[in-house]
Amino acid sequence: MNTLSRNLNVGIAVLALGWPLSTLADCVDTRRATAAETEFFNRAIAAAVAALPPVPVGGKLQNKDSVPTLGEQCQGTTGDFGLAASRAYEHNHRLSIVSVEINATRLPAADGLSAAYGPASPKRSAGLKVTNVVWRVSGSDSPLRQALVDGIDRARLEAMVGKPLPSVAESQALAARAVPATVAGAAAPAASPSSPATPSAASSPSAPAASGQAGTSDSAKDAVDTVNKIRGLFGR
Repeated sequence: MNTLSRNLNVGIAVLALGWPLSTLADCVDTRRATAAETEFFNRAIAAAVAALPPVPVGGKLQNKDSVPTLGEQCQGTTGDFGLAASRAYEHNHRLSIVSVEINATRLPAADGLSAAYGPASPKRSAGLKVTNVVWRVSGSDSPLRQALVDGIDRARLEAMVGKPLPSVAESQALAARAVPATVAGAAAPAASPSSPATPSAASSPSAPAASGQAGTSDSAKDAVDTVNKIRGLFGR
């Protein structure tokens, strides 16, 4: 496994496991998530997954999407859980990761590979509302990484701040309608094989034979006419 693959896998593991463990480490007593927390969590994760660009044409997933799970919560807190989804992509042996986070405690500096909408949320989702949305794209400089950056729907992510989250079904429907990008410089998909075209009369192997048969028939008719004319001359 090369260094980039290891780094990507480590990053995914952090996304999947880091937030729940860090949260529970500070807990003295835990409790089950409330119905309101569960609904907000499910809606937020579905919205984050729907915001991940689909796999570009000719590419593939490096592994399954990474999302956190909603486990035990700390007593005395509300909405203190991580809300993010990430997806690892591969194209022509180049790897990139896209992540979308909701209610991040820290915001990245805009650098062309990440952006944040809304203020930081130190208490994460304490109010069970969208305070900020952050997206990031990582990986070595490549056409794949650029295609993923271009595939981020910035306007939609920014519009999520301060608004009620869509239902899980609405986010899933939105993700299903997403159109995959084409990586710059990638070869066009090979055309699907089609049945050979039916030969035209001019190019068909039987065409010369048919033409020859027509010529033979014409010659025979001319010969008969000539014989008849000769017979007429001799009165026969």
